[in-house]
Amino acid sequence: MYGCMGRILFVDLEKGDFRELQLPEEFYRDFAGGIGLAARILIDEIPAGADPLGPDNLLAFMSGALTGTGALMTGRWMVACKSPLTGGWGEANCGGTLSPAIKRCGYDGIIFRGLSPSPVLFFCDDAGPRLKSAQDLWGKDAIKTEEELAVRYAGKIKPAIATIGYAAEKLSLISGISNDGGRYAARSGVGAVMGSKHLKALVLAGSKKISCADPAQVAALSKKFASKAGKANLPSFIKGKHLAFAGAMIGMPLVVRINGLMGTAFFRRWGTIYNNTGGVVNGDTPIGNWALGPSSFPKGKREKLNPDGVIARETKKYRCYSCAIGCGGICDMGDFTSKGGHTHKPEYETHAAFGPLLLNDDLSSIFRCNDICNRSGLDTISAGSTIAFALECKERKAIPADLLGDIKLAWGDSASIEDFLGLMARREGVGALFADGTREAAKRLGIADAEYAVHAGGQEPGMHDPRLDPHLGVAFSADPTPGRHTISAGLYYNLICLWKEVSWAPAVPLAYPRSREAAATEEEALKSVAGSLYKQVADMAGGCLFAMLTGIDTWNLFSFFNAATGWSLSPDDYMEMGRRSQTLRQLFNIKQGIDPRANMIPARLCGDPPLNDGPLKGKHFPLAEKVALHWKAMGWNQATGIPEAETLARLGLEDLVTKQFPKGL
Repeated sequence: MYGCMGRILFVDLEKGDFRELQLPEEFYRDFAGGIGLAARILIDEIPAGADPLGPDNLLAFMSGALTGTGALMTGRWMVACKSPLTGGWGEANCGGTLSPAIKRCGYDGIIFRGLSPSPVLFFCDDAGPRLKSAQDLWGKDAIKTEEELAVRYAGKIKPAIATIGYAAEKLSLISGISNDGGRYAARSGVGAVMGSKHLKALVLAGSKKISCADPAQVAALSKKFASKAGKANLPSFIKGKHLAFAGAMIGMPLVVRINGLMGTAFFRRWGTIYNNTGGVVNGDTPIGNWALGPSSFPKGKREKLNPDGVIARETKKYRCYSCAIGCGGICDMGDFTSKGGHTHKPEYETHAAFGPLLLNDDLSSIFRCNDICNRSGLDTISAGSTIAFALECKERKAIPADLLGDIKLAWGDSASIEDFLGLMARREGVGALFADGTREAAKRLGIADAEYAVHAGGQEPGMHDPRLDPHLGVAFSADPTPGRHTISAGLYYNLICLWKEVSWAPAVPLAYPRSREAAATEEEALKSVAGSLYKQVADMAGGCLFAMLTGIDTWNLFSFFNAATGWSLSPDDYMEMGRRSQTLRQLFNIKQGIDPRANMIPARLCGDPPLNDGPLKGKHFPLAEKVALHWKAMGWNQATGIPEAETLARLGLEDLVTKQFPKGL
């Protein structure tokens, strides 16, 4: 078998033993690697009703099927579990260096079960897996922990390390897992699951070879991609101040389809923060807990977050494993903190969540908030969103005054925002009430149904407004892991151009009215389904979203798969593999008692009530109707989201359903 290692390692943290599971190639042809493989294993292994923070939950660290084969942009790793945040399928996706290290230890995935009685770390090299005490590391932040472990396990092979910080140790439901000094698998509360297991870190230092069926063809495909991506550069005269104009063009009523490599040029110059100012202008960036338009964060404020001001502190570019774009960066903290030092450049999502969402224009504060989150383990999207909810709660007098104490907590007040974030990270004072995200805080305050408690099935949505791109609203609501912005979007679909390879994917003209994307039609549903299935295939491969967005002509995932594995599958075959993964994740939720209809984003994000200013003024889209058509196009019941019998038969999942649902779906 080529590409994949053919083995999964199970680690029982309570018993301290290890078990290897060998899988035949036929298994991989159905589920590939990464998230597809995790979904197939976890639906069997995690019982219905399992406590997400209890011994029956599993925590799966998965590499991609194409990681290490020479295929560029396939270095991402995934973590999967039952989410303590949503109660259903949980997953988080990260770059860095861990993905190839998993395979170099001889495995496609390392899966932890049970609860260790005391803090431990998992170590694996060519001599095999071991558990070691981490008592001395418990309580330390994620960055410091990794630094100490890098010294402790320094050797011929530089170890790849994943760690948790103190927020995850304290079981914050919005905590994640760090790798490579602050790259984060941040979503779904995966850090809390790791903390509940008393698993402080993974240290991987294997050197096993990763095979490839046709190295020459993979190299040719990678060379083609590297050549195109390397030429995607902006003229030097284009500066950050021009990005507001570019953002305004994207927000026009007429959608004009562009070449994906144009976006790559922006990523190479600034990374994701190119959207810091443009996103405010075109309505993409949420403002004031999603309730306000651009006039509430005018030019004078947004220019303080100009990406040129961020990269002025960049000391070197950062690239994840096998990356040819290099969107990351290491920045000098300088006078932003008393300790100085360096940090991973805050991403756009972080700038948005701690900036416009909170009416905060203090760039240094955003750096400090990013550092607090990276060290403690809090997900920046969920943390910023939860503070936005807290601010509106205070405004509406929904928080008892005595709980706030001396915390001022005011819109745009960076000092009080940082103080509040610190309390959340340490689970102290009023921060303990909000440490588990918006939904839990709303329940504790007795306002669970408040329209300003912004979440999708318990998870705070990514910092992109579905009133601009309604496909995002469908992805936020209909994906089995709700609230994630990296699943599907109208913009993504236009950049990828799937119709060039996939027989049933609708073609898109060079220009069309933006209102078309807001309509509940079968064509728009096919587009949202195609985008979500392709993302599943990428997550099976260990692929990067930003590689996807260069377009199918530039980064051809299907060709990479066939060359690396030796398979001869068609693009339609791979899309069915993605449908199988999506359907497994949906079945997992149903097994755990999640009603798919309960994951809808609040009406505020659909334009009810409508915004009063900016390009999204008066915009609204029919979410329920669009989700119903999405489910129908997915092969699921359009009223309930439950997979249809015909779909299960087509995907070869009937036996699994019979076993998991003896009383039927």
